[in-house]
Amino acid sequence: MSQHVFDRLLAEHERDVLRVSRSVTRDAHLAADAAQETFLRLWQRLQSGLSPERPGAWLQRVAVHAALDLRRARARRAETLEPLDEGAPLARAEDAAEHALLGRELSGRYERALATLSEGQRVVFLLKHEGGLTLAQAADALELALPTVKTQFARACLKLARALSDERG
Repeated sequence: MSQHVFDRLLAEHERDVLRVSRSVTRDAHLAADAAQETFLRLWQRLQSGLSPERPGAWLQRVAVHAALDLRRARARRAETLEPLDEGAPLARAEDAAEHALLGRELSGRYERALATLSEGQRVVFLLKHEGGLTLAQAADALELALPTVKTQFARACLKLARALSDERG
């Protein structure tokens, strides 16, 4: 019975778990590890005879915590996250060089602006904008009150706008 339930939940939620994990870790490999940890915890829960009441929300919550744990572990090891180069190759070498320079500059500005946020603000902002969650879903995943998440999101937006405006000159 638990194998069937697990397979169904994996098929239904794998993409969302990966998206949420990626938004928190900002790294494809860490996101895959967080998703794997999330589904391992689901399997263990099902094997013990327990089934999450709201599986989607439970999986998002576990994914956020697994991703945060992996990100903190990486930070403790003082490793730097390498930005992923997901751009399509351009026809001309000059265009490619110009595109890469502009992309690195914009990406760098965005990353520096994100670094000005507290961890709570950054996680809420990334879950909303890169993870595709609503603020209510983010609150559920983080096990926080919705007004707290709304406040963190609003402060994150203000800080980001200030940081990007200051950097622009």
